[in-house]
Amino acid sequence: MLHILHGENAVLRREALAAAVDRSGLSPDFGDINTETLEGNASMGDMRRACLTVPFLGEVRVVIARDVLAALKGDDVQELADFLPMVPSTTCLIFDEDRTLPKRHPVLSAAAALGAEVVLCALPDTRDLPQWIRERTERYGAKIEPRAALLLAQNIGMNLLLLDQEVQKLLLYVGQGVTVTVDDVLVMVPYVQSADVIFQMVDALGQRDASLAATHLHRLLEVGEHPLGIFGMVVRQFRLLLQVRWMSDRRHTQAQIVSRLKLHPFVVSKIYAQAGRFTAGQLRDAYRLLYRTDVAVKRGEVPTELALDMLIAQLTRL
Repeated sequence: MLHILHGENAVLRREALAAAVDRSGLSPDFGDINTETLEGNASMGDMRRACLTVPFLGEVRVVIARDVLAALKGDDVQELADFLPMVPSTTCLIFDEDRTLPKRHPVLSAAAALGAEVVLCALPDTRDLPQWIRERTERYGAKIEPRAALLLAQNIGMNLLLLDQEVQKLLLYVGQGVTVTVDDVLVMVPYVQSADVIFQMVDALGQRDASLAATHLHRLLEVGEHPLGIFGMVVRQFRLLLQVRWMSDRRHTQAQIVSRLKLHPFVVSKIYAQAGRFTAGQLRDAYRLLYRTDVAVKRGEVPTELALDMLIAQLTRL
């Protein structure tokens, strides 16, 4: 039994993996003993040993190889492809790859010849993400308002595992038979409000308004956001600004940027406008400041909250 699950859609891969294990015939009494997981650094020797091991007190052994195919280089790729027909029927081998494999990958060709299950777990298009959220909610037997789904899509983006987690949390909050609303999202997904404040804070930085930027920073601290979490959101925002600025300077359209960064078009339009408040040089200098702040905090040279206040002052002077 051979299964290849590949692609960036972690939610679909997780469900396909669970289904493959469920169909394998693995004994529930000895499942832990007869299940082995290999990571990306596994060698061909590891693969052979794991696959050729006889099940213990059961008829089936499951071997899950995570990101092994992407890590294999040179002759090892063809060696693994040649080995697949020798995997005994008592072994259910499942490749779980978080990247899409090229169509001509030797292992895919070998899998096709063996009649293996190959599941491409592709991400939805960014424009279809709100619909994905609505369908996901319906899968759990509930409904979500289109505006609420859009709000989640805009602020969380293509992190499908996080989106799925937030949908389940919302459904626990609203209860059975109640439609999830925008207000529910604002209450239960604080990241949505925090992300909006981060946008406002970076806008203030772009206007060189240190006082307003500091006000937004302390709004986040007052509602209980962890200082390191705030710092992480600021780093992410400036990383996106750098990426968008780099691509816009090279005449990429907003649609091309959306496709490249896997962000919602609404978010890209906001970042695109925000990037215009900084020169490319200022954004590089900002990232260097963020790096030095990160090092100082990790070394314990300055408390995180004080480091954030100092960072605001430094960024407005770029």
